Amino acid sequence: TKVGRGRKWNIKDTSQNNFVEDKTLVNDIVEKYKDNFPKVYGVPRSGSTLLRNILNTIFDGNIKVQKHDYFKTDAKVICSYRDFRDSTISQWRIQKAGFDKEEDAKVATFGKIEENAHRIKSQAGTLKQFKDRYPSNQVYFARYEDYHDNFDILCDDLEKFLDITIKGQLRKFLQRTWNKKRIKKIYSDSLEAFQGYDEQTEIHGQHIYKGKVGTWKELLQKNDHKMLNEFFQKELLEWGYKI
Repeated sequence: TKVGRGRKWNIKDTSQNNFVEDKTLVNDIVEKYKDNFPKVYGVPRSGSTLLRNILNTIFDGNIKVQKHDYFKTDAKVICSYRDFRDSTISQWRIQKAGFDKEEDAKVATFGKIEENAHRIKSQAGTLKQFKDRYPSNQVYFARYEDYHDNFDILCDDLEKFLDITIKGQLRKFLQRTWNKKRIKKIYSDSLEAFQGYDEQTEIHGQHIYKGKVGTWKELLQKNDHKMLNEFFQKELLEWGYKI
């Protein structure tokens, strides 16, 4: 059964704020972009919520929730994408299978995930629109596999793309704040499964399963791997993924 977003919550972590207390770490960044803050697009289930929260910390609460549709803007755009097979299986897990723990895992057939695959394929088309229609100095493509467990890679790229400095103390704060272990503990596992989300971060109950690369191979029966590879062959090759 497809599940909705559910009830809004406002979760407070008394041991850790999501924004730095020392504003000298972010003041120059905020000042530089105060009239036109960057915007975020994300292929669903590609880490776009994580990316938006990292950016929101860097910009001290001034980054709006990511969009999943194409848009035009004169602002800098940061796009999130991930292996489309992983995005597909993750969306199926959330919307249809409804499990979060490894011991509750279900294995799908291609037929069960085909609807989700078509949705992600459509989103890959939207991602390509940003690539084709925006100049390269206005759009940056954040590949989940590159940064999900090493935010320094993302920070290095953002410094170049946005012409900002992300200081060492801020980088350490980002890693401490947005690592998968904390997100699961404070947000994902503290909300009722799939029935609520935190209003500030947009993280919903059971948001994270493992967050690792290649989970689709575990959750799709092996006999159907070829079908999924062929379904996304064009998109995978275009965005640098192996089949």
